[in-house]
Amino acid sequence: MSRMKKLISVLLAVALTVACASSFACTGFYVGKQASANGTTIIGHTVDASTTSQTVINVIERVENEPGRIFSEGWGDFSWPLPDTTYAYTATPFSGGICHNGVANEMGVAISAAVTCYISDEISAMDPVVDDGLSEGFLCALVGACCATAREGVDLLAKVIEEIGNSEQNTIFIADQNEAWYMETYTGHQWCAVRMPEDCVAVFGNQFMLGAVDPESEDVLYSEGLFTMPEEAGLAVYTEDGLMDLFATYSGNALANASNRRTWYGHFMLAPSTAGDYGTKTRYDLFYQPDEKVTLDEVFEVTRARFEGTQWCPETTGRMDQRVIGTEKQANVNAIEVYDDLPAAMSCVTWTCMANAEHSVYLPVSNLVTDVAESYKYEPARENMWGGVYDPKMAHVVFKRLCALSEQDRTYYGQGVRDYWHSVELELVESYPQVLAQTQQMYQTDPAAAAEYITDYTIALQEKAFDEANLMYDELTWYMIANTNAQKYSYDSSTMTMGDTLNWTPFTPSLALEEQAG
Repeated sequence: MSRMKKLISVLLAVALTVACASSFACTGFYVGKQASANGTTIIGHTVDASTTSQTVINVIERVENEPGRIFSEGWGDFSWPLPDTTYAYTATPFSGGICHNGVANEMGVAISAAVTCYISDEISAMDPVVDDGLSEGFLCALVGACCATAREGVDLLAKVIEEIGNSEQNTIFIADQNEAWYMETYTGHQWCAVRMPEDCVAVFGNQFMLGAVDPESEDVLYSEGLFTMPEEAGLAVYTEDGLMDLFATYSGNALANASNRRTWYGHFMLAPSTAGDYGTKTRYDLFYQPDEKVTLDEVFEVTRARFEGTQWCPETTGRMDQRVIGTEKQANVNAIEVYDDLPAAMSCVTWTCMANAEHSVYLPVSNLVTDVAESYKYEPARENMWGGVYDPKMAHVVFKRLCALSEQDRTYYGQGVRDYWHSVELELVESYPQVLAQTQQMYQTDPAAAAEYITDYTIALQEKAFDEANLMYDELTWYMIANTNAQKYSYDSSTMTMGDTLNWTPFTPSLALEEQAG
């Protein structure tokens, strides 16, 4: 490697370490089973890291009766004793094996984490975070390997915080076929979790959302010093009914538009009748009932949202300073469905994008699969675990480069790409239940055959999308070549002068034309 290439590699590694280790800025979302159109529980978050962070899909196998193993994934020196038997699970980690941010295991437990949040300096000083404690770098993988229920997941994370400590401020979703929990981790040893209402939805930015909670409720779990620590320091804030306001107490009542506006926009999209105008100082409810049952397609669109229809939409108002939900920094996005009427081993479906949701496509991965397409798990050689590598054999690169071109001009380059992927998603959302039904029928008599069937289906679907992304990238590149600034406008051959009238039409993939013709 040349001296210049080595320097570039080092600089890239440093930049990614800073971007990914300390600046995750995601958007979380939840749809309760009574609020969803198809009766599933949906949890997920946009994994916003850096534009060159790369992701893969992994299938981790079950390990049967092997005592003495130690869990030591993620960054730092964290370690935890594993049970003799650990569960199989699907995951969407960053390339390099860290941050399994969307996990679904064979017991029907799904976990999506984490959305980074913030606390006040005064609270932080009382109970600082610890090195090598609970971290988004590994917590999803740990729960997936060890836990048979969502409640077990909360208990395990709580035990880690109690015995080792917490390294970050995060929000976490954990769901199974019976219930779903939302967890906030504050300081080195303080946390709170609530059972999520089945008839509600949630969308939020990088801010803690819990306000007053009833410590006597069976739907609330919390650390031993959650209430007493701030009380003794005189930092506790109470509501009129005498309950501690966790947000005001731990976050210092600080609201940032970059986060709070995303939270409001979730209300704007899913419950517009009650959203009202955005208020900078307004604290929006974490859980609320949507105006109508929420479809999976609507969840996908939430993750692509750029404040359309408001004064903050970058594309229509020029407000490029806005922190939108559908940011170009998305490394991937997961929306995990949990079915309560399927066998646990196939009850979770992780709909995942391998790049920005805006110009990528959600594809389903059942927790029953035993493998994924080679390009989706392929990891090119790298000198640093954070270093992005341009290798078109990697699915993430293929989708990300299509996104990069599309987002240079969302009207003329990107809209055709987005429309085509949307048509693919609509067809999948409609047809995939039949795939699950066929898998379930096979599972009743031959679980191995059912796993093989849905694995083959998943790989074929992924390979098709990979090929289509490559085709659209090539076509869009040629479209850009053919429509340089000199070709976009009218031309008078008699005077050999350019006019100021746009003389081109937006890019339309050949795949979309074939679809229309068919």
